[in-house]
Amino acid sequence: MAGGGLAAAALATAALLAAHSSAAQTPPVSAAGKFTLSSTDISAGGQIAEQQVFNGFGCKGGNVSPALSWSSPPAGAKSFALLMHDPDAPTGSGWWHWVLYDIPASVSSLPAGAGDP
Repeated sequence: MAGGGLAAAALATAALLAAHSSAAQTPPVSAAGKFTLSSTDISAGGQIAEQQVFNGFGCKGGNVSPALSWSSPPAGAKSFALLMHDPDAPTGSGWWHWVLYDIPASVSSLPAGAGDP
């Protein structure tokens, strides 16, 4: 899996969600624009770097989570959840890398290695 079976397209699968919004319906787009998720470590349409590849199950990467940032959250968002699913993982059903929740609404990024011990 050197080079990563987890393509940057999986970032699109990473659902950075506005949680605990006061509205029960789909949150509106903020006045600042479309809610976006980006990474300085993963380019759109590219693959993750060896540094982000898992170190186990035959993979020999650095096992460091990528830096992530988001902007223009829906108005009224009180917290965020981040889910990272790798549909390419050789498990038959993909691999859930992260499930984070209750990220305060005041937070708009996670540095590289944020989830690492």
